[in-house]
Amino acid sequence: MNICMFAKGLPVHTKGGMEVHVEELAKGLVKRGCEVTIITTKHSKKIEREKRDNLKIYYVGDKPLKYTRKFYKESAELFERLNNKEKFDIVHSQSTSGFGFVKFSHKKIPFIITLHGTIKNEIKSALNSKSIKGFIVASYLFLKWILGPVDKITLKKADKIIAVSNELAKDIKRQYRVPEEKLVVIPNGINVSKFKPMSVEDLREKLGLAGEKVIVSVGAISKQKGFHLLLKILPDILKEYKNVRLIIVGTGPYLQKLKDMAVKLGIENHVIFTGRVSDEELPKYYNLADIFAFPTLRMEGLPLVVPEAMACEKPVIASRIGGIPTVIENNVDGILIEPGNLKELKERIMEVLRDEELAKKLGKNARKKVVERFSLDRMVEDTIKVYKEVLGCWEYAGNYRKY
Repeated sequence: MNICMFAKGLPVHTKGGMEVHVEELAKGLVKRGCEVTIITTKHSKKIEREKRDNLKIYYVGDKPLKYTRKFYKESAELFERLNNKEKFDIVHSQSTSGFGFVKFSHKKIPFIITLHGTIKNEIKSALNSKSIKGFIVASYLFLKWILGPVDKITLKKADKIIAVSNELAKDIKRQYRVPEEKLVVIPNGINVSKFKPMSVEDLREKLGLAGEKVIVSVGAISKQKGFHLLLKILPDILKEYKNVRLIIVGTGPYLQKLKDMAVKLGIENHVIFTGRVSDEELPKYYNLADIFAFPTLRMEGLPLVVPEAMACEKPVIASRIGGIPTVIENNVDGILIEPGNLKELKERIMEVLRDEELAKKLGKNARKKVVERFSLDRMVEDTIKVYKEVLGCWEYAGNYRKY
């Protein structure tokens, strides 16, 4: 199968969940004998094309990680030129990156879109931050929704729509009135050979964590991710557990405000801000955790950090929002809390700190679930199944597995 994939970005642009998903999926498809060409936004180093990991990658448009008219037009023109030679079997759009193909191309090629979220959910997430900036972002997104319904047009063209969580599939069906038979759920897959339990005594020693209980949180540092909520409850936790450290892994526009907040609360000696951590080192930081906490306020399709931490056999406490309930069954393989509920967040963290057997049970169940149902291999196999169904190879397709 020869696949052309459109994407807003790749890990060379930023290490976000969607960017990692695109590259891991593409590499998995290549390993199974597919040819994959990726058309994405401008490279910051002005590279126009490259070939790596047997992927053919083209960078177009005028801005990295931005959907602009120039990107849509150039991506469609490039597709036309490449298709004359490649004769693609499938066009796969990650989010609305394939809008240029929809608007400017007249080729009749099976078209699939994977949605990682919706504009309406982005608006809700921005308002959840309860900030002036959040209100401005929500207003901009609302105008975008009204004046330029790119997502509606792109979804209408799709032969099949992949949602990355059960919750997102329901939102797509309700918000866009998409027929159920057009939807399929394929969650983001995790490399369970990379994210796994491992000894990290060297890193514990390096960070001075001997005898400490460690709470870890990972992600792009923005107010919507809820890191500030962990800082707010830490003084109360320290009253009962003096030996607790909070490690926040990641970087972003809200990082300095978090550092200032830690100083203001008098907890700066109990918080470690690591900044950006390499892909190779990231599993080690998950494995530092006695608890992985992710009190996000953002309605995401399925944030990768949650199943990554679960794959490392860690007890996860996360918000009941977006696609997180697709991967966590409350009190079985993780703990779900109401978004923004400080009292519940504090109480559940302290409960797991007190109860080592509960922590162990949640971690074991979490790893087992991710290996069985949320692995990278399963994601790739189920995506190929969608391709084959759309191409009419019914004998290979069969029924979709439930998540």
